[in-house]
Amino acid sequence: MYVVDASVLAPLILLYGIKLRDIVLKYRFHILDLAVYEVCNAFWKECVKLHRIDKSLAQESCSLLVKLTEYLNLHRLLDLDAGSVVDVAVSNNITVYDASYIVLAMELGIPIASSDRDILEVAPKYGIDAYSLEEFVEYLRL
Repeated sequence: MYVVDASVLAPLILLYGIKLRDIVLKYRFHILDLAVYEVCNAFWKECVKLHRIDKSLAQESCSLLVKLTEYLNLHRLLDLDAGSVVDVAVSNNITVYDASYIVLAMELGIPIASSDRDILEVAPKYGIDAYSLEEFVEYLRL
């Protein structure tokens, strides 16, 4: 089981496509509902602002993510302890977004996969193992 944030989920969708469903089921990914918006926004940015993917791939990737939510363990941001989220954010000078993923990992007692430097640095302070995208992809290939 892993908490997977948007910075890892988006590249995994592009890397694995529909094959990600089997990986999600095998490794039991947990995400926040906010990750769905963040990932689709990342695809929009890759298309419109950075011109790295075309509109069709952005649309297909967002559609795939929506289909994958059936297999992901989806957690509502509103169900997290807001006091804990704000405490982690303020105590470590990180965003509430990043703190939310850390608190979810803390509440579940599982590692987190992220490309976000703040998450990778702060999560271990709370006893949470944190893996970069590169480390996580290498692990998934085993």
